[in-house]
Amino acid sequence: MPCSSQSTPVPEEGGHVRRLWPLLAVFAVAVPAALLVVEKFGAHHFGFSFLLILVASLAGYAVAVEKIVQEKFAESRRRTRMLVWLAAAVLYLGSVAVFFEFRPPPPPLARMKGSRDVAVAGFAAADGKQDQEKLDDFAADFALALKGQLPSSTTVSSYAAEARLPLKELRSSDDSELERKTAAFADETDAEIVLAGLAESSGGQTNLWPAVYIRSDQVTNLPELEGWYVGEPPIIVTGWDSSGEREQARKELAQEVGALAEFLDAMDAWRKGDPAKAGHILDGLLDPNRQGGKNGFVPSDLALLFHGAAAEQRAVAELEPSRTKLLETARKDYERIIEDTPAGRPGTRAAARARAALSLQENAYRRAIDPSKLCRPDTVKAAELAQVSQSLKALADNPDLTDLGRLKAVVDRAQVEDCRFSAGLVTDDGAVNEAVKKLSEARNITGAAELRAFAESIAANHAYRTGDKPAAIKHIQAAIDHGTDTFQRALWHGLLARWSLELCDLPTARKAHQDALAQFDAAKRRHRGDPNRRTEYEKKHAEELKNAEERCVDDER
Repeated sequence: MPCSSQSTPVPEEGGHVRRLWPLLAVFAVAVPAALLVVEKFGAHHFGFSFLLILVASLAGYAVAVEKIVQEKFAESRRRTRMLVWLAAAVLYLGSVAVFFEFRPPPPPLARMKGSRDVAVAGFAAADGKQDQEKLDDFAADFALALKGQLPSSTTVSSYAAEARLPLKELRSSDDSELERKTAAFADETDAEIVLAGLAESSGGQTNLWPAVYIRSDQVTNLPELEGWYVGEPPIIVTGWDSSGEREQARKELAQEVGALAEFLDAMDAWRKGDPAKAGHILDGLLDPNRQGGKNGFVPSDLALLFHGAAAEQRAVAELEPSRTKLLETARKDYERIIEDTPAGRPGTRAAARARAALSLQENAYRRAIDPSKLCRPDTVKAAELAQVSQSLKALADNPDLTDLGRLKAVVDRAQVEDCRFSAGLVTDDGAVNEAVKKLSEARNITGAAELRAFAESIAANHAYRTGDKPAAIKHIQAAIDHGTDTFQRALWHGLLARWSLELCDLPTARKAHQDALAQFDAAKRRHRGDPNRRTEYEKKHAEELKNAEERCVDDER
């Protein structure tokens, strides 16, 4: 009997399912698309928005997957249903991964081109109770106000809405991420000085703590000065929501920048090799009759540290008793920091003391030697040098110092140990080689190149004293390769020429001599070092060259 052509209508298989699969695809595409929109237009709150979108999309996605499993795989084995969930999870996570992998990089920060550039990195809420958008607006207004307070040669730009530095670490005992990101920020913007601050609620008021960052290459001979300094006292805003109150706070903060302009002048004088002028400017900043001795963005510990360094730099070129007097001035500056650093300043007391302790040990080293006698036996204070070496060893592991500061302690100890070795007080304990090794490995630390040059120069002199002239030449060449100071490089080229003559390597000596003269000339144009040293060097080199030419010819015979 033929089968009837009439049959019961069969429902469209998987009708709901076919609608749900496109829904899954929409969710998978919508997640990265929504994140891109948030990143573009809501960068200030990207983290919070990212979390909301992720949770909402995940909830909708899970509902869609559950529908598919119920309608399509209800009769399937448990293992099959689990595989469906796994495939859906991979699709979801893959879409998010694609977003992070292929999203366009953020646009580069605008690079400033002035000789004394100041970047305002913004203000952060220390307690989470501030409106970040208002803080960003305040930073932009503050940058505009600074332009009228600083010299015309200084460029000021606000990056508050473009870059986020973890400024809350100014209060933290661990500020390594802040130091690293600020160094990268300063490099990218080419800012010599970075300004920022913390906002904190206190009852019905808001305290604003100004902060300044000193870039390492602005103080190449003073790496302990590199880093963040939090100023005092705080600016009080009685009603942050009031535009009038914000304007008043901006004016008060801008007034404190006058000291910063003077500090920039002092840094310029220092870089030009005029520590006397730098010290004179800092004398004014440290005048107790000026604003009660407080200068906002230039806190007392920063001014004292720099003032002491300027006095020490002057002492290098002085004879007794002026040298001792200047070193004593520097010692008192460093001890004032240790004794007087305000306890109320967030996250800076320990760092200020550590910086001062590092400078104090270098000062003690200078007071323990006679620079004219080059650490020869019976010319140094043995007990003082031993104490300095021990203190520097502890500072090399001090977490309150920056990475650069700890490296400076390592190199300073190498210098002390080399002096003790030269004076016949100790045997070689490997401190010099350890310093060179650590600095050669510190490739990612901003400002380490100049320290490496110093370490290599110590190693060069150390090798020369032990009679290993080839090693001495290798180290002094490395010092030249990594150093940037023209006057110091001139001296190192001079050593290379002298040691090459001793080895009868006349071609290398002649080239090093010409390089030394070129570096002396460059130093003179930059007002670096004693211009008379060039004449002294030329005279001495002429004698050494003549003796070497006679000696080397005789050796060849």
